[in-house]
Amino acid sequence: MANVLDDLFPDLYEALQVVSRELVGIIPAVTTNMTADAVAKGQVLRVPVTPPTENIDITIGVEPSVDGDEFENIPVKITKFRIATPILWNGEEELGLGETHGGLLANQFTQRMRSLVNEMEVDLFYEAITGARGGNYGVPGVTPFASGSMRDFAQLVKLMNDAGAPQTDRQMVLNTTAAAELRDNSNLFKVNESGDSGLLRQGLIGRLYNFDIRESAGARQMGIDTGVYLPNAVFTRDAILLATRAPAMPAGGDKAADVTVITDPVSGLSFQVAVYPGYRNRRIEIGAAWGMATINPQHSFVLLG
Repeated sequence: MANVLDDLFPDLYEALQVVSRELVGIIPAVTTNMTADAVAKGQVLRVPVTPPTENIDITIGVEPSVDGDEFENIPVKITKFRIATPILWNGEEELGLGETHGGLLANQFTQRMRSLVNEMEVDLFYEAITGARGGNYGVPGVTPFASGSMRDFAQLVKLMNDAGAPQTDRQMVLNTTAAAELRDNSNLFKVNESGDSGLLRQGLIGRLYNFDIRESAGARQMGIDTGVYLPNAVFTRDAILLATRAPAMPAGGDKAADVTVITDPVSGLSFQVAVYPGYRNRRIEIGAAWGMATINPQHSFVLLG
């Protein structure tokens, strides 16, 4: 029963286009590693990190002693091996719905992909906050940008510069409350700038002070010694790694009649789609496997809110 999925491809890619444009801000802001295909669940993918260097004096006639760099390896594990709730249809249901079946199936694909992407987004946001070692800025319980001043931006730029973070690929991923305050400041976003369709397609709400500013629904309330806060993540792209792949099938396959992987060209996320025939019905599963780690924690900061 080869190519069982051929008739489902239009609905699958329609669903993928919807999901990739939703409120997912931190996934496109981090480094994505697609070489995790060879890593099983729980196994370690080791990512080499180049160490800092020092300068030495030049002595005429004396060749410097060089031992070579000692690279640190940051472990990244594939910890999530997930499918969304399987889709189940039988022939009588499909016949009864007629032409509306295709639209409902596309909506089901959308919901399943949305569920997986949302879980990745929440996991990544949590990693960005708990893995940050660059420092915190702000007051717990006080939403940043509410005053309408540029102080918050100025202090975050200072923190990054003091830490020696790269000037490029600086990311600011805001929770929806902080993003609303930022949009309310007419001095920061002019219509002709924030309405740029190219930025919106990249998941950006704007660029300011060398930050790509994004919005995420993945932030969850957290607590520290000084109170409870709703976090915002500020980091450089090289600070956080997301490793993704399709869930592995056994050699020779399992009971699935057909299996394929579809990849969103915008976010780079891949989903495995498998069709399992049953007695007078069929089950469709959509799954993904992923893991993440902060690999340059000194380039990651928390903006309290």
